Amino acid sequence: MATTSRLEFRLLGDIEVLVDSRPVDPGPARQRCVLAALLVDANRVVPVDRLVARVWGDDPPLRARATLHSYLSRLRRILAEPDLLTARRPGYVLAVDPGAVDLHRFRRLVARAREVGDEQALPLLEQALGLWRDQAFALLDAPWLNRLRDTLDRERLDAELDRNDLVLRFGGHAELLPALSARSAEHPLDERLAGQVVLALHHAGRSAQALDQYQRIRRRLAEELGVDPGPALQRLHQLILTTDSDTGTGTLPPVRVHTLPRDVEDFTGRDLERDRLLGTSAALTTIDGMAGIGKTTLAVHVAHLLADRYPDAQLFIDLHAHTADREPTDPATALGVLLRSLGTPAERVPTGVEERAALWRAALAGRRALLVLDNASGSAQVRPLLPGGPGCRVLITSRRRLTDLESARGVSLEVLPHDDAAGLFARVLGEDRAAAEPDAVAEVVRRCGRLPLAIRIAAARLRTRPAWTVAHLAERIRAGSPLAELATGDRSVAAALTLSYQDLPPDRQRLFRSLGLHPGTEVGAHAAAALGDLGVATADRLLEDLVDLHLLHQPAPGRYRCHDLVRAFAARLAADLDTDDDRRAALTRLFDLYLHAAARAMDVIAPREKSRRPDVGAATTTVPAMTDYDGAMAWLELERANLVAVATHAGPDGSDGRAGDLSAILLRYLDLRGHHEDALAVHGHALLTARAGGDRRLEGQALGNLGTVYERLGHYGTAADHHLRALALAEQLDDPALTGRTHNNLGNVHLAVADHREALAHYLRALDLARETGDRTGQSRSANNAGIVHERLGHYDAAVARHREALDLATEVDDVAGRGYALHSLGNAYQRLGRHDEALAHLGQALDLARSTGNRSLEGYAAQGLGYVHLGLGRRAESADHFRRALDLGRDTGNRGLEAEALNGLGDAARADDRPARAVAYHRRALALASETGDRYQQALAHDGLGDALGDTPEAHDHRDRALALYTDLGVPEAGTTGSAGTREQEEAP
Repeated sequence: MATTSRLEFRLLGDIEVLVDSRPVDPGPARQRCVLAALLVDANRVVPVDRLVARVWGDDPPLRARATLHSYLSRLRRILAEPDLLTARRPGYVLAVDPGAVDLHRFRRLVARAREVGDEQALPLLEQALGLWRDQAFALLDAPWLNRLRDTLDRERLDAELDRNDLVLRFGGHAELLPALSARSAEHPLDERLAGQVVLALHHAGRSAQALDQYQRIRRRLAEELGVDPGPALQRLHQLILTTDSDTGTGTLPPVRVHTLPRDVEDFTGRDLERDRLLGTSAALTTIDGMAGIGKTTLAVHVAHLLADRYPDAQLFIDLHAHTADREPTDPATALGVLLRSLGTPAERVPTGVEERAALWRAALAGRRALLVLDNASGSAQVRPLLPGGPGCRVLITSRRRLTDLESARGVSLEVLPHDDAAGLFARVLGEDRAAAEPDAVAEVVRRCGRLPLAIRIAAARLRTRPAWTVAHLAERIRAGSPLAELATGDRSVAAALTLSYQDLPPDRQRLFRSLGLHPGTEVGAHAAAALGDLGVATADRLLEDLVDLHLLHQPAPGRYRCHDLVRAFAARLAADLDTDDDRRAALTRLFDLYLHAAARAMDVIAPREKSRRPDVGAATTTVPAMTDYDGAMAWLELERANLVAVATHAGPDGSDGRAGDLSAILLRYLDLRGHHEDALAVHGHALLTARAGGDRRLEGQALGNLGTVYERLGHYGTAADHHLRALALAEQLDDPALTGRTHNNLGNVHLAVADHREALAHYLRALDLARETGDRTGQSRSANNAGIVHERLGHYDAAVARHREALDLATEVDDVAGRGYALHSLGNAYQRLGRHDEALAHLGQALDLARSTGNRSLEGYAAQGLGYVHLGLGRRAESADHFRRALDLGRDTGNRGLEAEALNGLGDAARADDRPARAVAYHRRALALASETGDRYQQALAHDGLGDALGDTPEAHDHRDRALALYTDLGVPEAGTTGSAGTREQEEAP
């Protein structure tokens, strides 16, 4: 109803009410608390029980409801518009313009500021912060208000920090410093605020004070929390140490990751649980309840509401405790996913769960991060995943009550109250249709057990049938029979799913059943078409229909998932209604799709290696079109989980006929992208398949593939063991091609640990066998690798000869990758010989070729080589730029060897620039990394660099002695300032 008086409500300070700009007395403290409770949820029904809890907490007086009604009556008189405050089941609603409430105006202004450009955002944030007069509800004291006050204080501080970033960006450091210092004293452990103080001091030309401020926050964090500063603050510290000016942006470098699923638009109910989750100060909260109760929906909804409080990261992971046909995710695997979500390269993720947990806690130290652990099996599964310090918030969903999880606050979900259940049904169906038949709606939600999953499916079915009435739907549910197959045995869920399935046309029923056969958890239109023996366009249309009925949901455009109960339901239907031949044919088509699509993608990514991959023949299904490198790689990344699931799934006939083919096809992709855990699963399953089927050649291939993965992970002993077993099988089979490639793989392992003589022997044997078999690509790569050994040993002329041989062979057979590596190796050799112009030319060609083909590994090595050429020419800035690019690429691709090389290169560049402290830091990091992987050559270079950088000190002499001992033991010349030798080319599948 329109008002005749202009009302304004102020909550950001003492509670004030203005009518036509004149203040009016809102009454005693409890009455003002009632007003605040209604205004916080303006225009929404606040149930009476919730109002009582908000005003009196857990100990209300005997006549609390009567007293509440008295307060409400007085408020109506004060507002001068009685119709604004009305009773509406099951409580009361205060209908006001949100813009008339300073709290809502503040939140709208902040949200708008975060959507617009910087110049528009600053005045919006200033306006929002200007609404605050004191702490919210300043003179009131109630448990609910106190919790909400803490939340609002954090929102206010976050808005201030956003404003500060912009002021710093626009050069307002001088005017901001006093306020920053005061706020920092109030929040001494807030790293973002500390970073702004450091940055403002640095901008003001007071870098020494900025560094001193950093050291103070570092000590405080260590003493009070036992943690180091987070990555963003550490990077700011490094920027100040390494530059004479500001960062160029005027802001603390952000480290932000967001992997939350999309929030549902029609979220309904759960107000009490939501308020408890938002209001608690507990860092660890569990949400438990039965299947389909809405645990994940609530967790994601709350996570989106909390996101602004945890700006560094908002992460989500499904732990699959109750996912059909899938074991719960073990903590080590979950930690690997989470670490990679934060940007940790796969190569840097340790193998043990304790080591991963320690790295995870270190990665989150000092960050404000939000973590949703969905579908947990129990406390033991989630304990290793919990952050170790403050500043983080964890939401855990589970079908079990995790009562043994220390320090956790629990929220247990029951079925929805009737009004919320009916409200959810109405929002999905449409308010007008539901309002026309309230009694029938009541029966439907009752027969659905007031379970959110069942309600959504039933209402969505009705929405697609405008000729049906709600009473007709109620009759259909009443007449149906529950399905015992559902894992939970919940009859209401079974009734809703049965109804939804029975009303599908036959083509949709058939596709729905077939989706239950998929070994993965997510499908696209091509996979659905293969399963259902349909055209892709038809499959896409049918999938969208199933989404509309809530039998599927769509996490991303073109991607479809089943809820775990729905998937189990579909699988049981397939088992009951389809023949063995039908199910076998569906899986055969699906596996054929993934096999041919993966082969097509790899033909685009590595066309010259096609002959080394299995011939998969003609596809029997429609395969996605892939015409360029980026598109092919994007498809592989999108479908990786499904490819791994198919590669490790028993074949439709009980065999694993495609495991070996997929292992060979995916080898290069999994290696290139650093998906080493997936590679272990795929190649490991191929090995088991080969042994079970007595296929000794496939066994040799799988052993070699596993050996290559273990080499990438730095487990050189295990890698060598696998390659030696593969070599024994290859020789027994008298397979010279497999024997030659295995010798090359063994050469790679020996080169990685700087056993140069053994490496050279294996490369030369591989070269001989490649010549015998006419494998020109193999000749090129083994010749190039042999040249790298010569280069390491200081035989530069011999190295140039081998690299030229490799380049000629690669050019002859149009092996683009081989040509790129040969150009890179030649450039390195010329750099060693001091022939800088030729080195620049060859390395430049290698870099151009790498970028044009998307070969990030080669790009990194070429950048590393160019770094040393420019360093030799005295171009220190260009040199450092190339080394940094190599470092970034090494980390991005999980290539720990390249990362160590780049760190040593940066150390050499820092020494040449007369910055010994920076050089020491880089060489120490290189030494630690090379020691982890067993790369003795890079260890020698790091010791050498430290010996020079530390000057005439005992420690420097010790490092020089260690470097000399390693050089002597390895049989290589001292590096001096000439840098690293070339790096072996990545080997392809046998």
